[in-house]
Amino acid sequence: MSAPNTNFYKRITASVPLLVTIIVHVILIGVAGYFVSEQIIGKKKVLEASAASDSIAQKQVEHRLQIARKGGGSSSSSPVSASRIFSTADNALQMPAMPDLPSVGASSLSGMGFGKGMGGVGGGTGYNTGVGNGNGIGSGFMPMSFLGTTSNRASKVVFIIDVGRNLLDIRKGGFEAFGIMRQEMMKLVNRMPASAEFGVVLFETGVWDEREGALTFFDKQLVPATVANKQRFFEWLKPINADPNKLGMNSVAKRVPWKAKQLPGSGIDEALIPPVWARALRGALEMQPDTIFLVTESDGRIRRKLTQMELDKREKENDKYHADLKREGLIIEDVNAAREAFNKKAMAELAQVNARLKAKSKPPLIVTNVQRVFNPDFQAELKRIGERITLDTKGWARKDGSAIWWTGFTDYMEVDYDEVIKHVSQLQRALLKERAALNIFLFVGPEEEPTTKIENLGKTSSRNGGKFQLITIKRLRELSARDEQTK
Repeated sequence: MSAPNTNFYKRITASVPLLVTIIVHVILIGVAGYFVSEQIIGKKKVLEASAASDSIAQKQVEHRLQIARKGGGSSSSSPVSASRIFSTADNALQMPAMPDLPSVGASSLSGMGFGKGMGGVGGGTGYNTGVGNGNGIGSGFMPMSFLGTTSNRASKVVFIIDVGRNLLDIRKGGFEAFGIMRQEMMKLVNRMPASAEFGVVLFETGVWDEREGALTFFDKQLVPATVANKQRFFEWLKPINADPNKLGMNSVAKRVPWKAKQLPGSGIDEALIPPVWARALRGALEMQPDTIFLVTESDGRIRRKLTQMELDKREKENDKYHADLKREGLIIEDVNAAREAFNKKAMAELAQVNARLKAKSKPPLIVTNVQRVFNPDFQAELKRIGERITLDTKGWARKDGSAIWWTGFTDYMEVDYDEVIKHVSQLQRALLKERAALNIFLFVGPEEEPTTKIENLGKTSSRNGGKFQLITIKRLRELSARDEQTK
């Protein structure tokens, strides 16, 4: 009995290493199976869920884009571009919000810029000016806002500002309106980094239309927006239209004369007499800007000199008019003398009215010519403030009582406004390698109906890569109040 038991024990003890080996392998296989199940298969599920989530987010973005397109929106105003896009995926990237542009004030700072190319944001030398050597988007541009209109690609800016008496008329806003525009211009220049450049052209409609001095410059060239140049500009701008006794060009302490460059082969018809603002625009384009802000109270007139045959015809018509007056007992020389004497008297009375307004710390009443004083709305304003200026046409009125405001004739003819648009396009092509964005502001009074002006100037700005905006005294007050709130 002992021999069999001994053999059985030997077999069992001899098999122990094999059993241990089998048990260890079973455990290892179990662990490996668990790892594969949890880490690989589980991760696949996460990736599948992430892909599904990405698909949902992408569909949401596409849906929003379709809504924007159906509503006539562009990429710049769509709900997608107006806010950051988020993905629900675990590995999604969130686009950071762009920082607000700070006010530079009286110093020039170093900061972030955008270099050339299509990579990420690079390091630059200007403060949010877009001037830099890194790999980024753009090539030296920054957003600049003036009177509520923003130009997103601006580094060389020219202001073209109407300083004429028409802009100071009571129906538009008078001194208050120009004062706000002056402040808005100064604020924008003050915010410019030293790497930007600016220029200013002033023009005057009305009495200055036909004169060589109808426009002037701060400087014939663009100047860097350094502290010194800013201060020089502020001092130059401060007295303009600040004194009712010195208005328009007469209020500019230092005028810079200008003569248009000859542009042979450009196709420009030099016989045309464009609006004063278009002549100012020509001077501005010679500075090589990329952005222009133009403020005007009118679309102006474009004219062409009459031929000799046309002049002869118009002179005969004027002679006939004078003969008709003579038959009524009116001699042209006497009519002109009586009218001029009354004009001086009426303007003297208006000066006295303005002196009394000044004593009461109230803004003056500005007119382009004496005839404006006797328009119904101006007479109503005089009555409201307790003043009176009476029209006396003795010696210069016809038998029917109508005043003879004009006894001469002009040597030009009116031309269709489409010639202005053509003229501006030719100037852009002749003077610039890349077209400057022309932003136009039409300044009107609340009672005016500027339908034609809006159409003409709106078309001009849109065809020159800019924006058009209607400006009123109410809108200027809103802009001024907004600026005060953000201080």
